[in-house]
Amino acid sequence: MNLGKENETTEFKESTSEKREACEAIAAILNKHSRGDVYFGVFDNGDIKGQAITDSTIKDVSEMISTNIEPRIVPTIENLLIDNKSVLKISFYGNQKPYSAFGKFLIRVGTQNRKMSRDELIRLVQEDNYSLNWERENSNACLDDIDDETLLSYYNEAVNCGRLELKEYSKNKLLSILDLYKNNIVSNAAYALFGKNVNIGLKLACFATDEKISFTDLKLFKNNIYTLIDETMTYIKNRINWHIEIGEVQRIEIPEIPIRAIREMVINAFAHANYQNYPEIEVNIHPGKITIFNPGSFPFDLSPYDYIEKDIPSMKRNPLILDTLFRCKDVEKAGTGFKRMSELCKENNVRWTYENVAYGFCFVFYRNNVQTNVHADVHAYNDLTKDEKTIFIKIKENPKTLKNELASIIGKSEKTVQRCLNSLIKKKYISRIGTNQYGYWEVLK
Repeated sequence: MNLGKENETTEFKESTSEKREACEAIAAILNKHSRGDVYFGVFDNGDIKGQAITDSTIKDVSEMISTNIEPRIVPTIENLLIDNKSVLKISFYGNQKPYSAFGKFLIRVGTQNRKMSRDELIRLVQEDNYSLNWERENSNACLDDIDDETLLSYYNEAVNCGRLELKEYSKNKLLSILDLYKNNIVSNAAYALFGKNVNIGLKLACFATDEKISFTDLKLFKNNIYTLIDETMTYIKNRINWHIEIGEVQRIEIPEIPIRAIREMVINAFAHANYQNYPEIEVNIHPGKITIFNPGSFPFDLSPYDYIEKDIPSMKRNPLILDTLFRCKDVEKAGTGFKRMSELCKENNVRWTYENVAYGFCFVFYRNNVQTNVHADVHAYNDLTKDEKTIFIKIKENPKTLKNELASIIGKSEKTVQRCLNSLIKKKYISRIGTNQYGYWEVLK
């Protein structure tokens, strides 16, 4: 029997006397493909030679791998009988790149194990920190755990977008076309996108001010990615401002921030999140801004401006999820979303920014309607005096506003400000949290 040819994931060794070279091959293959096989007792051409295998032989190979490959891996070691000859098969897997053998960092090129250059090693670390193998792994779910209603909705949308060719809906065929279902195995990506009882979290909130202190509305969801994107877009569209333009035939409703720009950043958050620990995507609507938090850091040493100003390829954290979403939801080719979003915002005079924060990436749209909201508040609160209204509105904008700042705003003494504050507390508009020096105002209405 012949086992075929060596390749980038398969290595043949004539005997365990070559176990040091085998360890180097394992590290090189892990750094290139994350999994592979090494056979002892096989000639380079794939013919079976055979190998004397005892418990001591298996122990020596296991200890060699455990001691000299970093980070440590736990291989599967099998004693196979092929053509009445013993062959030792080592199957291995690892997603903690880079791997070293005897302190050397190697990469598999064809059937050779080549030492990595400094730049290659840096690049490997950057790419591995960003891209995940998680989405291709077995989810332990079955086809019955995929929600038919959600998947059918996706099918209709993808067909209507012209990005899916499948004449009739079939759960098996659709998931297979999307590369989410192979050998009767439902991948993590498939379950995250369309599964039932998925534990991915979404927090949607409105705040009284641009500080994350006093919220006026809060909704929490746990569901699959496809459904959560719809929940997010519905929530935002129902809470931003729209103005009406009357055309020759019909009236046109125009949002303060282009919906396509918002959709791009919402889908970007879901497509590039780190799903290994069931994350929570967070969207906050403030009087002056909308923030979209993605629990997955931005690619190392890059920024949205690099994708806008330079012709660089996209780094995909979850390529299966991103490519699936590409077929619907108005998503364009990977790497172009930031450029399109920026153009839409520029056309509509909308500012935006971003920030790499702890455990994630935060994108911000700035709203142009802050003053309009403030003036509308002035005509409310009929049980307040003019000074009390002004102070209350200022506290809503910034709950950490100091008494001397309020005095300057209303042109009165701090004693007058204190009387207004006491009245606002009595009327249950505000309450004080913490000390006078280090606390803040909680807005109750």
